[in-house]
Amino acid sequence: MGKSAWALLIGLLGGMAEAASLQVEVRDIDGKPLSEAVLWVEPGPTQAKAEPALMDQQKRQFKPYILPVQVGTTVSFPNSDPINHHVYSFSPAKRFELRLHQQNAAPQEVRFDQPGLVTLGCNIHDWMLGFILVLDSPWFSQTDAKGHARLDFEPAAGQQLRIWHPRLNDASEAMSRELQAGSSLSWQLSSPLKRDPRPKVPVLRPQGKGGYMR
Repeated sequence: MGKSAWALLIGLLGGMAEAASLQVEVRDIDGKPLSEAVLWVEPGPTQAKAEPALMDQQKRQFKPYILPVQVGTTVSFPNSDPINHHVYSFSPAKRFELRLHQQNAAPQEVRFDQPGLVTLGCNIHDWMLGFILVLDSPWFSQTDAKGHARLDFEPAAGQQLRIWHPRLNDASEAMSRELQAGSSLSWQLSSPLKRDPRPKVPVLRPQGKGGYMR
């Protein structure tokens, strides 16, 4: 094996040795698990490739409710409902409008090219609410129903573990803590959660063949 091949192999093995996995448990002030919280490590490598993502419309709701993506990600917006939607965002991180036609129409796409919180709404269905959190890091995860999440990342000095959820006291800002050595971390919030910001979905009213009123 030549010197260049050995150097490449050593570099790859060194990168693998530096990888770390962190198991995180998030609970609210009362000790109950917090689901759908977004966790990520900063700073992250800016050259990492952003994978495509999807934000669907199902039963007049955004699915998923919260979608974390890396800067540079292209998000597809299909419509799985038998009715039209008019999705919009007025958020500084990304402003756009999409007229989504009924099922089977080609999904439209939006590229999210700067970090920040993007709040989604629908001009036809006022109760629809969703979030796309655009992160300057490829190392992120979300908590499950038990408040658990796993983060795979490359450790370095000065890293911060950050958390965001729309029910945090100040949902416009992410909370953070210093990332220390270890394979697990328990994070219990010190402030009560706000009420769920999602409006109540109206009862479906049949509108003839395969459709629904608003």
